[in-house]
Amino acid sequence: MPEPTIPATLTPAEWRLISEIRGLPESGTQARIHQILAEFLFYVRNPRCQGVMPEGFPCGDPRSTCEHCHQIWDILEEMETRVAGV
Repeated sequence: MPEPTIPATLTPAEWRLISEIRGLPESGTQARIHQILAEFLFYVRNPRCQGVMPEGFPCGDPRSTCEHCHQIWDILEEMETRVAGV
């Protein structure tokens, strides 16, 4: 049974992103991208590490260790640098 559609107004940038995701092969790639994007958005909304950082900021309720969070942010910074260089 197909999933119901949801009417929405999108900006051109949002539509390009959705179109790119829809254009991926359905052999599990789309599901994997959905999962990756969900995790990415979690980190963007919750940019904190487990435990108390040296600066003394409390951690909140994250799902990973500090080292893992820092690795992800390092990867995102590298991606941003690559995109800016294009």
